Amino acid sequence: MQNNFDIIVVGGGIAGSASALGLSQMGFKIAHVYPTANAPQAAGSWDARIYALSQSSVALLRRLRIWDAMDATRICPVSDMKIAGDIEHDDAMRGALHLSAYSAELSELAWIVEQSNVQQTLDQALKFTPNLTTFRSAASALNISDAAVTLTTQSGDTLTAALIIGADGANSWLRDALLIDVHTHDYEQYGVVANFKCEHGHQNTAHQWFLTDGEVLALLPLPNQMVSMVYSATHEHSDDCMRASPAALAAHISELSHHTLGELTPLDAAQRFPLQRRRADSLVSTRALLLGDAAHTVHPLAGQGLNLGLQDLSAWLDILAQRAQHEPHREIFDSVLLRRYERACATPTFEMQSVTHALQKLFASHNPVLRHARNLGMNLLDVLPPVKRRLVQQAMGQTPRKPQNPL
Repeated sequence: MQNNFDIIVVGGGIAGSASALGLSQMGFKIAHVYPTANAPQAAGSWDARIYALSQSSVALLRRLRIWDAMDATRICPVSDMKIAGDIEHDDAMRGALHLSAYSAELSELAWIVEQSNVQQTLDQALKFTPNLTTFRSAASALNISDAAVTLTTQSGDTLTAALIIGADGANSWLRDALLIDVHTHDYEQYGVVANFKCEHGHQNTAHQWFLTDGEVLALLPLPNQMVSMVYSATHEHSDDCMRASPAALAAHISELSHHTLGELTPLDAAQRFPLQRRRADSLVSTRALLLGDAAHTVHPLAGQGLNLGLQDLSAWLDILAQRAQHEPHREIFDSVLLRRYERACATPTFEMQSVTHALQKLFASHNPVLRHARNLGMNLLDVLPPVKRRLVQQAMGQTPRKPQNPL
């Protein structure tokens, strides 16, 4: 079966689904290729995979007209974030940093959202999107010529298009098919995730502790006095977490978090995933581009992985919108446009990967001088409100709100 499209999007996760939706909304004829349907979230349960969405990510979801369609009762705004260093027995040298949306002149620092809440809303929107055809099959062969992209699926469909987009995750099939090398750094850690009910109200505050050996524990607020744990743990400690009963794990995390939220009660079993930093040598090729985890992954200590992927998509949609307005003579696969996309994504990706990598290495060091210096740096930053405010605003991709004219 021969099918002709403007763009083929490979990948059925959030990045791939958002790309297919956004591009079809711009009027392009889209082929959306991914092998299996996304399983719905079980009724009454909470997804252990959560995201801290930035202002720029929410703006994109609004642009795609899905933010207001998501289940608002399962979204929690973050008004404050409290970060603690790793020197536990010396109050004078223990690092501490408090980030506040109010002090940064922002409405929220972030929004905590379940992966399934975003994904299911996207999937529902795609069912009613014109100009889009879904091919529920894995890709099997790729050919790119001067005239077109040709993709063959395992189901036997042959798709042709002017451009192909790889949003198919960290182990991207398309990236490999394009022969784009990827540089990988293994942090020798797992991200362990689980949800808990907390004894004390979290007050919409996210908590993060830098522990020894580069481990990081975060408790992120969810609705109804619940929290989501993201624990970047060594292989040994992650094994311990996965072997422990839910109740034993809850008791351990309560202790690790200094009982800040009181006793924790488990809501589900823990899950884990390996932590690696990946960076593709190039985000573009002839008639092709990569976005999201197919292009880059980062350590989760800053919670910016999905935000970077959605930022990629936003950059590409902006470039296509500007093309339609100012350069309609350029084809969507024009190398000028692809280079603009790569430049637009390069700096934020490099900065985020560099910062998260440096922080992880810094807090993994046992050097006593570095231990004191990093905690002193946190304390110094905490007493510099203008610097903190600017740091938060940049992380959110947002400018401060302007005061309203009372008249």
